[in-house]
Amino acid sequence: MYKKLNSYKLFLAIFFLGLTSGLPLSLILSTLKALLVEKGFDIKTVGFFALVTIPYSLKIFFAPIIDSYKIPLLTKLIGHRKSWIVLTQIFLALFISLLGVATIFTSLFYIAIFAVMIAFFSASQDIVIDGYRIELIKKEDQGLASGFYIYGYRLALLISGAGALALAELVSWQAVYFIMGLIMLSSIVFTLKIKETRQNFNPKYICFKSWFRKFVIVPFLDILTRRNRPYIILPLIFFFKLADAFAGNLFVPFLLDIGYTKIDIATALKTFGLFAVLFGVLFGGILVKKINILKTLWIAAIAQTISNLAFCYLAINDISLTSLYIVVFVENFSGGIGDAALVAYLSSLCNKKYSATQYALLASITTIARSLFSSTAGIFAQNLGWFKFFIFSTFLGLPVILLLFWLTISNKPIKTNKSKLINQN
Repeated sequence: MYKKLNSYKLFLAIFFLGLTSGLPLSLILSTLKALLVEKGFDIKTVGFFALVTIPYSLKIFFAPIIDSYKIPLLTKLIGHRKSWIVLTQIFLALFISLLGVATIFTSLFYIAIFAVMIAFFSASQDIVIDGYRIELIKKEDQGLASGFYIYGYRLALLISGAGALALAELVSWQAVYFIMGLIMLSSIVFTLKIKETRQNFNPKYICFKSWFRKFVIVPFLDILTRRNRPYIILPLIFFFKLADAFAGNLFVPFLLDIGYTKIDIATALKTFGLFAVLFGVLFGGILVKKINILKTLWIAAIAQTISNLAFCYLAINDISLTSLYIVVFVENFSGGIGDAALVAYLSSLCNKKYSATQYALLASITTIARSLFSSTAGIFAQNLGWFKFFIFSTFLGLPVILLLFWLTISNKPIKTNKSKLINQN
């Protein structure tokens, strides 16, 4: 009975960390874009704000530092992992509040700077949490732990997405971001109570050269040499979410532009959409267990690509809440399957000895498409119009299909003609 209770506490900790991890993302993506649209900025400028999430794509460059460097005094007091989580949460609370202040003056420069800083400390927090989750939970329970983490993450997106949009109808944007900053600050209390996995952490390295080899070179080479076909796997990871992220980058501005209200978006996209995503994550997790990961990747890739066509229906038809809910379900359900499949696939590629750094490397590759390429979505939307824009976004899913085909073929065992070999002998 005690073991079960203790196990539940561990999963509760992972769920909570999912909450703190997911909270900042909507504040610098969909919520911030809604704010910018309301402030009168053009769609091209709004689209380029996807670039503020670049720190998520660069996690590999500071992951080894976070994974090996001890924070003076704080690490000794509360442990290595918890000290980094608390530090990132303090800075997140600060910059989320400052972003709210910047909205008063509608200064693009300060809005962009504070949004980038939020992304940086949010990405840093993710690195620590990934390492913490792997160390805290047994290997056989990692799948279940990932589910708790995703559920917490998605609930946080609801709070900082739908919750923030609904709150913006009642109070100023400054107040919205200040409240979100307070929520992040209060999370420190819970962080201090979770179990530490590296209480007496003492990394062993003699000099910078030995540190660089141990925490940077070795994990990177392990990915390239231990795993087969990196020339297929790495591009596949890069392109897997491109079509979904490219269209999703402007989904909120698109809905606002064609006439839907913030309340419509909050209830349909951010509330109902959350349950669609969670259903998709559950379905994707079942698929991973019942069939292999590769087949689940196939299903996810096709579903994510085709789902972009659903946006086209909204673009050429009158406003309809029923149509909106259907499109939101299709998009988010397919995205949930993709999330479950991708997390399972990335986890399967990691060596447990270097799991935190390697996961940061692979996760960075997946977010480059969202941060870099999806930032140009505003240009395409402005030049093509919404209908052609979503048609174009669908074709961005083709590289994933081709890479999966290549990976499937390369995974098949080579068949030999035994009778022919006997005759030759």
